[in-house]
Amino acid sequence: MAKEDARIPAEIGCLDTENLRVTLISTVGAHCDVWQTAGYHFEREKNRAFDMVIKRHTLSCNSLDVKIYRRDYGMLKKQLHDIIPEAIFVRTRIDGEENMLVLAQAFTPWFNLANPAIAEDAIPLMAKLHKARLQLGLFIQTAKEIRTNQQKVIDLYVLDNLVLDRNKEVRYLDSFEVFFHEDLLYMIDDPCEDLREKIDVSVKRLAYLEFLLASANELAATLS
Repeated sequence: MAKEDARIPAEIGCLDTENLRVTLISTVGAHCDVWQTAGYHFEREKNRAFDMVIKRHTLSCNSLDVKIYRRDYGMLKKQLHDIIPEAIFVRTRIDGEENMLVLAQAFTPWFNLANPAIAEDAIPLMAKLHKARLQLGLFIQTAKEIRTNQQKVIDLYVLDNLVLDRNKEVRYLDSFEVFFHEDLLYMIDDPCEDLREKIDVSVKRLAYLEFLLASANELAATLS
């Protein structure tokens, strides 16, 4: 749904949105619009240009929300390393209201990994990609450990969250609400069905990723 040569339709305290040319990438994420810009120059680094993804939070977001988002993202970054893009969580004002913006390292999705409907394509592809299989194994192991130890389910509800980029490396591209809190299903009397569905889908897709990795490893062994 890319919309090229546009501008972000908001006043953002830390960005010159009037003169910043962007491409709209997505509006289907968790409470955010996603834009991308090429060759952006920061005020303090005029001699360097950056390809950057800009994620604008579309709901109100206070300082505690920002702290939680940053904490969860940082935990994933620490454990998953370069699978998680570099990102800055910025408290700023959007259209005059306190909110949050994420400025993230830009990666172009090339292949969706968490979609069981394309397993026939994914298995032979991953069988040829040794580094990607190692990355996927680390992702699966980390996601399972976090679920077991912290009752948090990594968000795989949005299909574009886990991808191969153009260099055929695994990237997890979500930034806001990277976890669903599974314990909420048992702590409250009437849990939101939307939350239950997102957790169920994410758990099923994680199981599919295990199948994908096992199948790709098995096929790779026959190719070597």
